[in-house]
Amino acid sequence: MTAQRKLVVRLAGAVATAFVASLVLTWFLHDRMTANDAQKLIDIAFHDVEGAIREKVDRRLVRQAMVFRDKLPELRTNPVWKDSGRSVSLLRELANDMGVDELCVVNSDGILTHSADERDIGFDFKKLKGQAAGFLPLLNGETEVTQSLMPNTRSGDMIKYVGVWLPEGGFVQVGCRGSSLRQLARSAVTGLTHNRHVSGEDGYIVITTARGTIISHPDATRESGQWRDPGSDCYWRRRDIEGFPVYVIIPKRTAIVERRVLVGTSAFLNGMALILAAILVGLVIAAYVRSQVRAQRAKEMEMASDIQESAIPRVFPPFPDEKRVDIFANMRTAKEVGGDFYDFYFSGPQRITFLIADVSDKGVPAALFMMRAKTIIKSIAQTGKPVAQVATEANNSLCEGNGADMFVTAWIGEINLATGNVSYVNAGHNPPIILRGHGAEYLRSRPGLVLGAMPGVKYKSQEVSLSPGDAIYLYTDGVTEQPDVRGELFGEKRLIELFARETPVTSQPDVLLDKVLERVSGHASEVEQADDCTQLFIRYRG
Repeated sequence: MTAQRKLVVRLAGAVATAFVASLVLTWFLHDRMTANDAQKLIDIAFHDVEGAIREKVDRRLVRQAMVFRDKLPELRTNPVWKDSGRSVSLLRELANDMGVDELCVVNSDGILTHSADERDIGFDFKKLKGQAAGFLPLLNGETEVTQSLMPNTRSGDMIKYVGVWLPEGGFVQVGCRGSSLRQLARSAVTGLTHNRHVSGEDGYIVITTARGTIISHPDATRESGQWRDPGSDCYWRRRDIEGFPVYVIIPKRTAIVERRVLVGTSAFLNGMALILAAILVGLVIAAYVRSQVRAQRAKEMEMASDIQESAIPRVFPPFPDEKRVDIFANMRTAKEVGGDFYDFYFSGPQRITFLIADVSDKGVPAALFMMRAKTIIKSIAQTGKPVAQVATEANNSLCEGNGADMFVTAWIGEINLATGNVSYVNAGHNPPIILRGHGAEYLRSRPGLVLGAMPGVKYKSQEVSLSPGDAIYLYTDGVTEQPDVRGELFGEKRLIELFARETPVTSQPDVLLDKVLERVSGHASEVEQADDCTQLFIRYRG
């Protein structure tokens, strides 16, 4: 063999050795990088599902806190309520019924006045630290505070607290230990990971109970089965989130297939792989941006829907102990979120303020403006000011910082429960219907300017007197302006004819309002709902 040939053979051997070494090193490094990347993906998946679980659990527990707050007026009428010690058993029984472990009432000074645990009574939240200090914002304007499941400062038990403000000052607090929390929120978490994948379509997330019963799995047929840890052919980890064991699993076979393709391509088609990678990265980025835009839009709509749902009263009758008036309302939105809202609340010992309104826009901006308008009107009305002054001050507040030039039509009334007299202001809204005996007529008046359009407007109130059995029906233009296939609107005439056949003193409010929606839907036939349909019915019993 000539020296030239030996050199060629040695060079070829060196190249081959280097090539094999490169393959081995690439394989080893890629195996380590795949494991690290898998763990990063698992961490990202945990972060994503943790937010979703906490949102569901927080929403469920906040709802329980609101139920507790709504029951306070009834609890305060119980003779034992004035004795904090004797009221403990009353709150314990209510906590058991609600499926929670702790119920507390804190006054505007931050003092815990009533609790299902007698040891807590008298605590001063302004002096406490740890979990308790996190609820101080509820004394300074915040409406809700939620905390994660964490060790309790006093007992050391894992417990989750939420708090909801009280209109008269202070707040209510609800606490749940891990087992109670899992029982309470299980239905909300069930099926949460159906469409959640990790590392493409192969990785997945599983949620179980403390005993290993599967409550959420990408394969719905696996739910209610028993969880078993995956074998060594998967990257996986477990983490407890809000008391629920959560598992993230990525099968190794996916990484192995991708590794072989990468090694072969890097050895023989390095240049082509770079071009292909650039094209694929561009396509992936474009697809990712589009999916993020869609996801952000969906998240915004869900947020707006949650804002609207949480802002509008849904429990009827709203004041079970108040027999002098019946109130019922409902709302059917045309899209995911709407711009309508209604509200009612005590504005004095013998007075209830009730209203219905329609924001000029739709979607997230309308939901935010709706929340702002509702909060402003309520905060002013509950000071006891006359409705004319309420409308005037609310209009000025809504005009401030209204760069989007949004406005809201509103009909605001205040009924005196002792006399049946109603003072009202119509800010550019549809005229309501008065039902007396067997008759019905529109309460027409010259409407004032819509709220939020121009500052400095002075609103004037008008009055109408209700006799026992009389009622007022409020609605938004989604009821009267629903077109049919020919473009003909449902109109005020059809609406008044429907009510003319009803007897307000005996009519069931929920049945009556459902009948209106049924008639409007029948008129529309196959035509899509044009606007939000919102209704409020108030009957004076005297």
